[in-house]
Amino acid sequence: MDLGIAGKVALVFGGSKGIGLGCAHEFAREGCKTVIAARTQATIDTAVAEVRAAGGQVAGISADCTTRDGIASAVSASTGAFGAPDILIFNVDSGPKGAFLDVDDETFFAANNNNVMAFRWAVQAVFPHMREQGWGRILTIGTNSVKAPHRKLPRAAQNTYRVGALALSKTLSAELGPFGITVNTLGTGAIATPQFREVFTKIAEAQGQTYEDHIAARVSAWPVQRMGTPEDMAAAAAFLCSDRAGFITGQVLIVDGGNLEVLQ
Repeated sequence: MDLGIAGKVALVFGGSKGIGLGCAHEFAREGCKTVIAARTQATIDTAVAEVRAAGGQVAGISADCTTRDGIASAVSASTGAFGAPDILIFNVDSGPKGAFLDVDDETFFAANNNNVMAFRWAVQAVFPHMREQGWGRILTIGTNSVKAPHRKLPRAAQNTYRVGALALSKTLSAELGPFGITVNTLGTGAIATPQFREVFTKIAEAQGQTYEDHIAARVSAWPVQRMGTPEDMAAAAAFLCSDRAGFITGQVLIVDGGNLEVLQ
């Protein structure tokens, strides 16, 4: 299926590993000129080499995309390498974790910064070009907690500000839609990334289990009885950023193997 995005410039925040790297590969395969923005130069270099070895057009930039200056640097690097971004994948760390009774105000400030303010700055940075050409795609890699806040994981600030980012996304979809720009959110379930394994290895050990046994027990309760992959997320991301999804905006697509027991 031709997604109609060959030749577009796709800027992927957090594109050096995990879901972000999966997206970088997917957009490159679809013929996009792909820019990977992340913090660590070594992982950026490895990711760029991977995508390039697979035949993709790709560049990398070291930038902290939870800051206004870092976002400006990423957009500037994209413009210098291939042109201003036509597609933005907003995929950043959600901030420090913890239960409400255990964290301080700074944890909440950081979650607001990373999930809401950084998203605001990113949209401000890419909007002028998208408006000028009358086409753009903005997609946030979020979490299924926007539908059902985490209870088993201590994520008080994330539960709060991921929903804040979703409300901003919905607001933006209405304001930017007349310019041909769509704004959507992907909600992740359990995706097999290094970060997921690190978190759930600790959880498994606390329960006297191996990681493998813990995951086997979890997935056995889901309709699709396996872990998700970065490729699963990336395929959904590519579709939502395609020409074929031009009438879809302001939406959340949950990619979690049917785990959530909610209607909407």
